[in-house]
Amino acid sequence: MLEMSRRGHHITVIAVWGGEKEKTDELPFEIIYLKNKVFFCVLSGLVLRFPLKTIRHLFLLKRYLGFRDSLKYLSAYPKLKKTYPDRIHAHFANNAALKGYLFSKFINATFSCTGHGSELLLYPEPYLKELIINAKPFITISNYNKELLTEKYLLSSDQIVVNYCGIDTDYFSRTDKDKKPNVFTIISVTALKPMKGVIYLIEACKLLKQQNISYNCHIIGGGNDYQSLNDLIHKLNIADSVHLLEAKSQDEIRENLKISDVFVLPSLSEGIPVAVMEAMAMELPVIATNITGLPEIIDDGVNGYLVPPQDPKTLADKITDLYNNTEKRTVFGKAARQTIVEKFNLKTNVAKFENLVINSGSVNPESSFSEYP
Repeated sequence: MLEMSRRGHHITVIAVWGGEKEKTDELPFEIIYLKNKVFFCVLSGLVLRFPLKTIRHLFLLKRYLGFRDSLKYLSAYPKLKKTYPDRIHAHFANNAALKGYLFSKFINATFSCTGHGSELLLYPEPYLKELIINAKPFITISNYNKELLTEKYLLSSDQIVVNYCGIDTDYFSRTDKDKKPNVFTIISVTALKPMKGVIYLIEACKLLKQQNISYNCHIIGGGNDYQSLNDLIHKLNIADSVHLLEAKSQDEIRENLKISDVFVLPSLSEGIPVAVMEAMAMELPVIATNITGLPEIIDDGVNGYLVPPQDPKTLADKITDLYNNTEKRTVFGKAARQTIVEKFNLKTNVAKFENLVINSGSVNPESSFSEYP
């Protein structure tokens, strides 16, 4: 969104879930938080101004959202409509995308959507096919996702386009001045929840300890599994080496990447994670599970390693291999950054996104977007 703003597009963010967040004042776009209440005076005004259109639309909303949620959402329309969007774009093909799509029908704006990972692969909504068909375009972040969706929903290949996410490769870059500590350092940036497989990294760390390997493992991220994972670390007697650092800012993540030797992602479900892109841009070899879109960014044995999911023994073996081979870590790290520069560069891929939506017929420079995150 920041890159689109720099390119001259006017962005308004519609926050469907959660309360107001801190540190948003410096962002160059407005954020509208949907209120969890019904404004009957607003609804009455809509009915008086657009009686037939409003009543028909309310029945459409009710089919997807239920009666009370339909009233809540419809009563936010006048405030949303003041953004005058040319296009409504949703990230993640879930409830937020559905609401973006429904609002686009009311104001006759173009709707597009980017589908990412678990909402496509693990928890697809019953209306997912409808979102795909009606989005102009429907974008996803990996070829794996596209192939799975086209086969599952019997779609033609041109109904889904692939556009990789990207990162700022100038911001995530290493300099000769960056110094690593003497101890071998493993880093993982992920959510602390079952599908992320952090338990298997912790179990792999126990195996490293049994081999008398000296290391530090920093796991950055928040989530409901914090306490259970912390208990496991202490149970395995590796609390002196394995540290749960909770969620960190982008600057803090970059500083932690600078002092690390290898990045590990033991996940059971992913799209193509931005955390992996950031680590690779910082010239870290990545060891990740051989699932979904990860083989599209990690070339096994060239810029990192792919391992089977739920396999702490193989994970530990690959960490040990890189621990014992400084030159291989350097070679993998250089190749990793080259992959990001060539395929996952923020500016390049935002330009591709911009071209996709322009070609679908609604966006021009200085246009207005509403983003549903």
